[in-house]
Amino acid sequence: MSEELVRVRLRTHAKVNLFLRVVGRRPDGYHEIETILHGISFGDDIEVALTDGGGIEVDMELAEGVLGEPPTAQENLAYRAAQALVGRAAGERGVRVRIVKHIPIGAGLGGGSGNAAGIIVALNELWRLSLDRADTLAVAATVGSDVPYCIEGGTALATARGEKLTPLPAPADLHIVLGMSHEGLLTRDVYAAFDEVGPQDAASPSPMTLALGAGNVHEVADLLYNDLEVAAFKLRPRLQDKKEALLAAGALGAAMSGSGPTMFAIAENEDHAHDIADAVRTEFDVVRVTRSRPECIEFLQREVRA
Repeated sequence: MSEELVRVRLRTHAKVNLFLRVVGRRPDGYHEIETILHGISFGDDIEVALTDGGGIEVDMELAEGVLGEPPTAQENLAYRAAQALVGRAAGERGVRVRIVKHIPIGAGLGGGSGNAAGIIVALNELWRLSLDRADTLAVAATVGSDVPYCIEGGTALATARGEKLTPLPAPADLHIVLGMSHEGLLTRDVYAAFDEVGPQDAASPSPMTLALGAGNVHEVADLLYNDLEVAAFKLRPRLQDKKEALLAAGALGAAMSGSGPTMFAIAENEDHAHDIADAVRTEFDVVRVTRSRPECIEFLQREVRA
């Protein structure tokens, strides 16, 4: 008798944007971007289990110290990811998803996109869909712009809406300090503000790509760039003070991740990262020391039944 996979536990890790340039607005209403994404060891815990009845159940809870309002099931990218695969599944086998959020909602760290990526990969196994890499990435792109990256993980140049990926070499272990705020920023609001202020210069991802390939941490830190900072700082002026606090604490470089409001800093080593974190704790609601991680999706447990 063959065994059936019935439940998986996984952790989906966050990302930071080492470089982000907004190229322009697309005819479909989205913005064309060039961004370099880098995975970090800070993640949400997810359990995905088969149910005998049909349907998709998504339960999200916030870990201790994480504030905010979880999205409704239909607004949750994890739910949308499962829904995108329903038509490919044989029979009426349902699924129950439980997510414990450690990554703040709306933080600019790709937490929701990582959750969605984890659901796609988990259901590919649980529902025995046999999706290959190309199919998996195609489904991911229909769910959200960052979801394909979260399938792949690591360090990558993302273009178009963020779904076209080019893997990049990078230092194996960047030490990063995250400065997080309880009050999130909506991506649409930041891009609307960006459309008003416009791009600040014609930055290119090429220097950062070369610095990453050379493994030069100091140069990587010097080249951190995010086109959306000016817009986010316009909406939340205190964010600029928070960035400056990281630099004043001795960070090699600092920038905003994604559309914010999380600020991050690159440190020389782990001890240096903890020194920076201690110096800026009063500036942020939550401060966390983290490091590079080569994949977004980490499988923790697979449960089978005969």
